[in-house]
Amino acid sequence: MADSPFNGKNIVLAVTGSIAAYKACYICSSLVKRRANVIPVMTPNSLNFINPITLSTISGNKAVIESFKNQKDAYHVSLAHSADLILIAPATANTIAKIANGVCDNFLTTTVLAANCPVVIAPAMNESMYLNKFTQKNLEKLADAGNFFILGTKKGRLACGEFGRGNLEEEVKIIERCLELLNINEDLKGKKVLISAGGTKEYIDEVRFISNTSSGKMGYALAEEAVFRGADEVVLVTSRKDLAVPYKVKAVHAQNSKEMKEEILKYFPGSDITIMAAAISDIVPVSKYPYKLKKKNDILSKLKFKKSENILGMLEKNKKSNQVLIGFAAESAGNIDNAFEKIEGKNIDFIVANNISRKDIGFGSDFNEVVIIDKDKGKQRIKKAKKRIIARKIFYKIINNLMD
Repeated sequence: MADSPFNGKNIVLAVTGSIAAYKACYICSSLVKRRANVIPVMTPNSLNFINPITLSTISGNKAVIESFKNQKDAYHVSLAHSADLILIAPATANTIAKIANGVCDNFLTTTVLAANCPVVIAPAMNESMYLNKFTQKNLEKLADAGNFFILGTKKGRLACGEFGRGNLEEEVKIIERCLELLNINEDLKGKKVLISAGGTKEYIDEVRFISNTSSGKMGYALAEEAVFRGADEVVLVTSRKDLAVPYKVKAVHAQNSKEMKEEILKYFPGSDITIMAAAISDIVPVSKYPYKLKKKNDILSKLKFKKSENILGMLEKNKKSNQVLIGFAAESAGNIDNAFEKIEGKNIDFIVANNISRKDIGFGSDFNEVVIIDKDKGKQRIKKAKKRIIARKIFYKIINNLMD
């Protein structure tokens, strides 16, 4: 299987304290036969069900169990960042709950929390535990995060003697899902992605400025997804300094529309995909006063504004045929007519319109609901979801419709 898609891939096989732990041996063997480099990671509880020597022998790599034993560096981080995929099979309710709530009390959970690669979770437990509302909520929370992918469970006779859902998914289906995600993880291999994020601040004087309530979260989600899909370089031109920069993303700070324009034009010629998700101010002060304007000096008479430069318009005029250019349009009350105007007759591949008048989505929210409008005025509505999931669907559109 020299040409296997698994060939040379680093796969962390994480095993938790379930009676189904023995099945991890078959999964490990299957991955090794496909030429994957499998690194077994076990929770302390899993040792009650399987000997680490078994997984070490099958994989050819020593099973990792303890966090602080014989590790010359922060191995949970270096391992997480070198992994192409993490597979947790079987995954207990306990481990699922820990990961979903950020609990890092063993090597497995710390490694998973440091990961940016796809993480496949294959649950195995009693049906009552699996269907418990807290377990289901934890699984939903992980699925919304963006890099976690949840497999179902099989019906059948359970270890406790009951019949129901909770058995570990079939080995072949687990392997198939891993393969799908490894392919997705290379969708943007060799590509450079440029993304803008956040609302600009246009200063009037030393303390006052014009801005908007854009949080920048959509742009950051897009950047995270671009890395997840294997982009060689992701540049995020952002006005925000309060958000954590995703792993492998190059963040360039730009406070106002002038700085945003300069930085975007700097990186645009070398980009394969450019997504203008920033909320750039439509008007800017004619000049900034080097001191604080006083009310007693007729402040209103001194306020003069002009239209800001249309950065998206500059980009579409200089866009090459092999480049992808995406714009965003923030609209009130779901009115997308303005979004149609932005793309009509322009060298823009599509516009993403979102309704900013709703409080449950858009500016400041972790959720969004958008309409993608293409050159032919075709519309694709993406229902309300976490912004990372919206980002994933935007990239699906780019990869499936706009790239060779």
